[in-house]
Amino acid sequence: NEQFTAAIQRHRLRNEIIATQLANDLVNAMGITFVNRLRDSTGAAITDIARAYLAARDTFRMPDYWQQICALDYRVPAAVQEQMMADLMRLVRRPSRWFLRNRRLRIDIAAETNRFGPAVAALTQRMGELLRGSALERWQVQYEERLAAGVPEELARFTAAAANLYAAPGIVEAAAQTGRDVCDVAAAYYELGEPLSLNWMLQHINALPSASRWEALARESLRDDLDWQQRALTVGILRNQPEGVDISAAIESWEQDQYGLVQRWKSMLTDLASAGSLEFTMASVALRELLDLAQASRHLASEARV
Repeated sequence: NEQFTAAIQRHRLRNEIIATQLANDLVNAMGITFVNRLRDSTGAAITDIARAYLAARDTFRMPDYWQQICALDYRVPAAVQEQMMADLMRLVRRPSRWFLRNRRLRIDIAAETNRFGPAVAALTQRMGELLRGSALERWQVQYEERLAAGVPEELARFTAAAANLYAAPGIVEAAAQTGRDVCDVAAAYYELGEPLSLNWMLQHINALPSASRWEALARESLRDDLDWQQRALTVGILRNQPEGVDISAAIESWEQDQYGLVQRWKSMLTDLASAGSLEFTMASVALRELLDLAQASRHLASEARV
């Protein structure tokens, strides 16, 4: 509690008090299995997992949004509150993994929050402009449903965007790599997902069964791979984008340059769709093809800079 910050700092059991508060916050917000799942999937120490959680939590201003949801007791249906809470839990889980995967050394919570927080706020405000196709339709439907249920506008916009905001840390990194505005990079990232049906692919990866620990780990790895490859494709396209050409035209030009690999990817998606249901082996093979496309795009961008 901020009211007792000074007293806690002077207390002989300061470390124990802080650790207890953090453990309670982590378990109450994320569930009792959160730490074990991240330790299994990343091999990280518990202290690093706690740091990653705090960095993700504060980057996305979760305490504020959780309080807003709780303040809606008896004002909106409980099912709506539960759905929003579940959306935020999933949102924190994936950036926590991202920090562990991409910040293997000691995570500086304040530095990461200061770096990523403002970008996340900017993306949240403009999500209705940045999303494309099916992702935009899903966001719009959920946003309007929550507004109709009595959820305040800002909270409705943020929670409806939770399924798309998990990519924010990677988008911020891509903005740093390309020297572009983070919202421009996000627009390219989301727009690229439509012609390549990457949103469709993600939905089917999320639907894969996880009856065992290994299946759960495999599904998380596939999601990480898909996100990395979409980000690598975005960076390649932006680096090769001619001045004065909008992103839609740049993506069309890129598709022509990579025609063979793009058609092979689309043909594979057609085969996957006709199979009826996605399996782990099918997803793994498909993402290997997408990796080839991402690597070819990176080489093209490197040649363009020479």
